Amino acid sequence: MALMSLAAALVCVALFLLTVDRTLLTPRTSRVVVVSPADGSPTSEGETVSIRALATGPNLIRSELWADGVLVETIPSPEGETMTSWSITHSWVAQGQGPHQFSVRVHDLSGRILASSPSVLQVVPLGRIAFATDRDGNYEIYTMRTDGHELARLTSGPEQDREPSCSRAGLLLFASTAVGAGTDIWVMDPGSDERINLTAAVGGDHSPRWAPDDEMIAFVSDRYGSSQVYLMGPDGSGLFQLTAQDSPIEQPSWAPDGSTLLYAEERDGNWDVFSISVDEGTLERLTEDPAQDWYPAWSPRGDRIAFASGRQGSQQIYSMEADGTEPRRLTAFPSGAEQPQWSPDGGWIVFVAYMGRSEGLRAREIYIMRSDGSDPIRLTDNAFDDTEPVWCQQGEGY
Repeated sequence: MALMSLAAALVCVALFLLTVDRTLLTPRTSRVVVVSPADGSPTSEGETVSIRALATGPNLIRSELWADGVLVETIPSPEGETMTSWSITHSWVAQGQGPHQFSVRVHDLSGRILASSPSVLQVVPLGRIAFATDRDGNYEIYTMRTDGHELARLTSGPEQDREPSCSRAGLLLFASTAVGAGTDIWVMDPGSDERINLTAAVGGDHSPRWAPDDEMIAFVSDRYGSSQVYLMGPDGSGLFQLTAQDSPIEQPSWAPDGSTLLYAEERDGNWDVFSISVDEGTLERLTEDPAQDWYPAWSPRGDRIAFASGRQGSQQIYSMEADGTEPRRLTAFPSGAEQPQWSPDGGWIVFVAYMGRSEGLRAREIYIMRSDGSDPIRLTDNAFDDTEPVWCQQGEGY
C-alpha cells in the first residue's frame, strides 16, 4: 500500500514538472526580435528591404513576414529541421509612400506563434537630394537618396561650394567661393567632374536656380550694389537684370511654367515674399507680416507656396495659396526650421531643422515630410552643418 502511494506521488511530481516546463520555462526563453531596420527607418519606394529578426524557443519550424496585416513571405526552417535559435532574413519590396507596419511571426511544432513587436518603415519617393555640408572642413556639394542612404560627394577642393540646383538633364549648378576671391555661379556634369564658371564677375553671385525647362538660370548678384535677381542662359550668355529694387533681394524660385519668379525682399528691416513676372516685370507682394517671411518655394503644380516664417515664435515652415492667402503652419520644431523645397511630384517637402548634435548653424539637419506637414523623417544626424537641400530627379550623375 505504501509503495502504491509513493508511486502515485512520483507520478504527480512528474506531471507537475512537465506542466511547469511547458507553461513557465518555455515562454520565458521564447521570443522574436527584429534586429534591423530600426523602427521608423525610411526607405525609397521600389527598394527591396531586408528585414532581419532573431527568434529563440523550442521546435521553431516556420517564419512569416506580415506587412500592414497581410502575409508577405513565409520561410521554413533550414532543411526542415526544428530550431531553437534562428537568425531570419525576410525581404519586402517597398510599395506605397508613407508609413507601413510590419512584424515577424514564428511558428513552433506545438502550433504556438511567437510575434515580434510591430515596427514601422517609412516609404519615401524614389530620387536624390543634393545639399551643402561642411563635414569635410569647407563646404562641398553632396547627394543622397531620399531615404538618407548612398551618400555621394560631388565637389572637392579648397573652394566653398554651396546652394546646389539640379537640372532635368543631370547638370549641377552651385555657388562657389574661392579663397581670397568672390562668389560665382558654376555648372558641372557630375559624371565627368568638369566644372565651368558662368559668371566670373566682380561682386558676389549666388543662389542659382534652373528654370523648369533648363533654358534659363536665375541667380542673385550684388555686382551693381544691392543684391538683385538676374537671368542668364545655361552657358552664361544673355545676362539680364530682372529686379531693380532699392532693398536687397534673395532666394529666387521659379514658377512651374517659368513665367514668374518668387523671391524674398528686405523692406524696412523685414523680409517678405514677392513675385515678379519674367516678361513684364510686374511685382506682387504675397506676405506682409511683422515677422520674417522668406525662403519661398513654388510647388510643382503651382497652387501652393512653401516658405519659412517666424510669425508664431520660432521660425517654421508654412505653405500658402499662390496668391498669398490661407497660410498654414507645417512644422513645430523647438529650435526652428527653414529652406523648404518641393519634390518633383509635389507630394513631399525637403527642409532643414535645427535638431543636430551641435549648436548654431551646425545644428542644421535635413528632413523630409509630406506636403501637408505629416510624416516628418530625419535624413541626416551629425555635428556638422547640412544645409540648402534640393530635390533632384533620379538619373545619371546624381
